[in-house]
Amino acid sequence: MDWVEKILQKSCDRTLTKGEVLHSLFHMIEVNETTLNHIQTNNTDFGPELEELKQTEIRDLEFHLKYYRSLVNYINSIPENKIIENRT
Repeated sequence: MDWVEKILQKSCDRTLTKGEVLHSLFHMIEVNETTLNHIQTNNTDFGPELEELKQTEIRDLEFHLKYYRSLVNYINSIPENKIIENRT
């Protein structure tokens, strides 16, 4: 995941801290969870074509949630001193 480290490094160069990056990811997780819950709890029958679209949207949101959580886990595994060390 070298590209993640590059993005994190660029974020640090722009004065974002590891905590700020994580905060942003947590926000994206929250937004996606809320949207997913809304879609899953909506029992309106829109017909088969829109039901297929609904299922596609659910799969997309589940993928993004998995992706964001993986990024959070990866970023949390990087020691703060390694991030600071790479800045210099």
